[in-house]
Amino acid sequence: MKKLLALLLAAAMLLSFAACGEETPDPVTDESTTLADETLDANATEAPTEEASEEVSEDVSETEPVSVEDETSEPVSEEESSVAEETTAPAVPASKDEIISYYNTAVNKAVAAKVGFNKLRYVDNEQLNAGILLKTFGDVMYKFMGIGAENKYTMDVTKGQWESDLPHQYLRKSTLSAADVTDATCTVNGTQYTIVMGVKGGKSYADKNSKSNNSPIDKCGICVGDGDKSYFDHKTAIVIYDAIDDILGGAKVSESYKNAKVKAVIDSTTGNLVSLTVEYDINVVIDTAGGGNATGSSHIIYKNFKY
Repeated sequence: MKKLLALLLAAAMLLSFAACGEETPDPVTDESTTLADETLDANATEAPTEEASEEVSEDVSETEPVSVEDETSEPVSEEESSVAEETTAPAVPASKDEIISYYNTAVNKAVAAKVGFNKLRYVDNEQLNAGILLKTFGDVMYKFMGIGAENKYTMDVTKGQWESDLPHQYLRKSTLSAADVTDATCTVNGTQYTIVMGVKGGKSYADKNSKSNNSPIDKCGICVGDGDKSYFDHKTAIVIYDAIDDILGGAKVSESYKNAKVKAVIDSTTGNLVSLTVEYDINVVIDTAGGGNATGSSHIIYKNFKY
């Protein structure tokens, strides 16, 4: 019985030790496993978040500069370029109607502003065939008509002089139309437009009983009119007759011109005249006893405009 009891006690102790050995490691193992699992889960959870943020960051860094460059620099550059072209490159008149309109506007702007300018008018290449009466009064007649180098007409007009002086030396409004012009061109040199127009020929007639005038050149802005006025740029038959009718009242005066050309240089940025030249060949016949005729090339030049 003692041996049996001793064996039983020994077995109980062994079971007790075994129970203690099994109870201690199990909780440790479970906690370690749990902590390890939680750590791994946490690491697994954080890793994708960092990768996702890196991917977002990379996407943002790759897309935002492209978006800014595409949407701001390129369109603005094109728009600014377009605005610059519109500012510095006004439309050049191309058709005959456009060129005439552009010319008329420039001349009429100068008239409205009562500009200052220098003016020169002369007739060269003259050929004179004077009868006895015209030889007697030749010097007076040719001076009146502006024929010969000694009879050049010059005038310096200051801006504002129009207000205090008779308008004999000034421009007139231009009323040229397509019906008056044979051809028209406009060339560009920097900011200046050079307009050249051929103007149809014309003629005029005057005697004691009748007067007529069909002269398209008179519409281009040069100083013209009726009556005995030596300052008129175009001496029509009416003007010449009025100058001689006191001594040659029975005369018949015929005047004609051809090869008329108008050349204007205009500042395209302001629309202001820079220079204006009008040229044509004249032929004057005074039909009376002792009369005669005169031909030559007339030149009218305006320059140094002051607005």
